[in-house]
Amino acid sequence: MIIKRVHIEKFRALENLNFDLGKKMTAIVGHNGTLKTTVLGILSQPFTISENNPIHGEKTIDGYSFRSQFKEKFKISDKDRPGEHIWTLELYPGIHKTELFEVKSILRDKKSNVIRFWSSEGREKGMGFIQIPVYYLSLKRVSPIGEEKNFKHSYELSSDELNFYIEEYKQIFTDTNSFTYSVENISSQNKRTVSIHNEEHDALSISAGQDNVGKILLSVLSFRRLMKKYPDDYKGGVLLIDEIESTLHPLAQERLIKRLLRYSSDYKLQFIFTTHSPTIIKSAFSDYHNTNDVKLVYLKRVGNKVQNYNDPNIENVICELSGKVNKPKKEIKKINIFCEDVVGRLFLKSLLSDYSKRLKYMTCSIGAEEYIELLKVNLSQITNAIIVLDGDKSNDSKIKTKLSKLGLTKANVIFLPGSFAPEKVYYNFLHSLDEDAPFWDLTLGGYDKIKCFAEFPNLTDKSNIDEYKKWYNNQNHYWGNSNKKLFDYWKIVNPDTTKAFIDDFISAFNYIAEINGIEKI
Repeated sequence: MIIKRVHIEKFRALENLNFDLGKKMTAIVGHNGTLKTTVLGILSQPFTISENNPIHGEKTIDGYSFRSQFKEKFKISDKDRPGEHIWTLELYPGIHKTELFEVKSILRDKKSNVIRFWSSEGREKGMGFIQIPVYYLSLKRVSPIGEEKNFKHSYELSSDELNFYIEEYKQIFTDTNSFTYSVENISSQNKRTVSIHNEEHDALSISAGQDNVGKILLSVLSFRRLMKKYPDDYKGGVLLIDEIESTLHPLAQERLIKRLLRYSSDYKLQFIFTTHSPTIIKSAFSDYHNTNDVKLVYLKRVGNKVQNYNDPNIENVICELSGKVNKPKKEIKKINIFCEDVVGRLFLKSLLSDYSKRLKYMTCSIGAEEYIELLKVNLSQITNAIIVLDGDKSNDSKIKTKLSKLGLTKANVIFLPGSFAPEKVYYNFLHSLDEDAPFWDLTLGGYDKIKCFAEFPNLTDKSNIDEYKKWYNNQNHYWGNSNKKLFDYWKIVNPDTTKAFIDDFISAFNYIAEINGIEKI
């Protein structure tokens, strides 16, 4: 988007650090004292809007000039010497006249020892900054509003912006109230913010969390204004936020991150923030898989230097933040499980959903007699697995005889519930339900019992199994993904049968587990 990569040659405890930035979002994470805020300053310092830029003179809605203030990010001490701060930003093509922009610390003037940061291109006018609007939100944004005095109130949002602000606020805070909201810009000597409140409260009664979200939304709206007003000159912007999660509860943190990802696409924004929050980290990185769009950088102090870890494992980061050791997870050995076809497999997965981490469902679909033949020749893939046959095979004398000839009613062979093929079990079950049973949708146009059996009203035990299969294929798309609606209701109506099947399964599982040294259920 704007910044592609950064190389920090040296800046206090930061030496030879390199990391990529996400096109949409970058989180800088680490314990206190790892210079996270300093890195935000390093990334934002080289940007401003100069006099020869068409956007020059534009301000954010709360009155800033689309540049990060030096004093908000850096506290210069006597130990900071000219030339001891050097870093390079790699930019995306078209952002600046060159794609590499190097910054060094220099003396502000010959008469003082105060340093400033400047482009290595030179000191000539227009050489010192990249011409892209940025906004840096420091922790001052969440200072207690109740402690401020002499507030001024103003109303500077258009009706379109007001609607945006209110709707986004409600989305982030999961606000379903039907209140009429008012939005006011308010400012004091120390802070400028936006207050959103209902008719029962005033502008100064908002919480720190509301204040935080208000400031972020106002910043997004400021870039949105620029994009609309200067469609040919606006290349995008950078919004930097220190400790983005401050004063926000976990659900609001999660929803804020999802909104920022959308704002990035809509308004060409690159978000860069610091955080200590596991909720923020999980929302941004566990739930989002385009690693070019989102990046995580972990900073860790080792001795007197800060090291960076790029694209680290999320679990390791959360353990690091909490001071815990991430113990490798014990590998769970799975037992293979076979059944006769995909219809039975769906039923089986529903019945055994609590044990899915212990099982590997095999897609092989062959008949009961074929499985028995493979058991007879002691094929290890079959003898060391659980075989689940359709319910109608439990009363099949030929199957019983063949299993008996193997020397036992084979301990790893079990049967699906019911005395019939799965399709017939489902038919008989639904056919037995009353027309007003909770399974049916009794709204006009809904899926009811009459519609379910309209084409196959009275199949009997003498009906060919192919008729039941035709009925199943005609109806199963009404039962939810993987027949979930049907199976869930079947288990509710048949708790004893379900338990008996699970008991049989556990017995078979533990039989195979003992043979193979696998932990039993």
